[in-house]
Amino acid sequence: MKSKNIMILGVIFSVAVLIVIGTIVYSIVNDKKEKGKDTFLYGSQQSLGEKDATIHIVEFGDFKCPACRTWDVTVLPRLKEEYINKGKVQLHFINFPFIGKDSDLGAAAGEAIYKQDPKAFWTFYDEIYQNQKNEKEEWITEDLILDIVKQKLPTIDVEKFKKDVKSKEIKDKVQKDFDLAQKLKVQGAPSIYINGKLVNPDYDSIKAAIDKVTKK
Repeated sequence: MKSKNIMILGVIFSVAVLIVIGTIVYSIVNDKKEKGKDTFLYGSQQSLGEKDATIHIVEFGDFKCPACRTWDVTVLPRLKEEYINKGKVQLHFINFPFIGKDSDLGAAAGEAIYKQDPKAFWTFYDEIYQNQKNEKEEWITEDLILDIVKQKLPTIDVEKFKKDVKSKEIKDKVQKDFDLAQKLKVQGAPSIYINGKLVNPDYDSIKAAIDKVTKK
């Protein structure tokens, strides 16, 4: 009888140990899964694609950055065609205005536009890159931005936009993005993260990273 009780206690102890181990493993896996979500707060960023997508691409960019314009022209269209438009990936843009004073103006304009119409932001994103000039020049001006808004973004209330772009709310959003880039020690733009992991910004590297996540 005594040995039977010892056996029962042994079984109970073993089950308890397995439960504890299982809880720890689940916690570790879940923490890794949620790490990118917690870091980037996807829902608060300018986003393109289905919010229920399991893969999230984050781009840190500066509208004055020549490499960002190249990325917009060469890599992003392929990502849209293969992944974003098919609901597999959601893209998020985070401001990293590091090149010049007018970088901040471009970032603020994007935030103010997104506030009114999220879809219009991505039109602005393309248009301002198409107007890009030498990064050593201060070419992002109020006149240029207002021209883009008036000519290309019919859904945007121009007077409201003028107020928003200079508001503390928008400046704080840009600063929050920049602070996050600093925290992550972002070295340049475009810097690309996939589900929280830094990858090279070329299409093949991004595709390989997406495929790796998909297989998991």
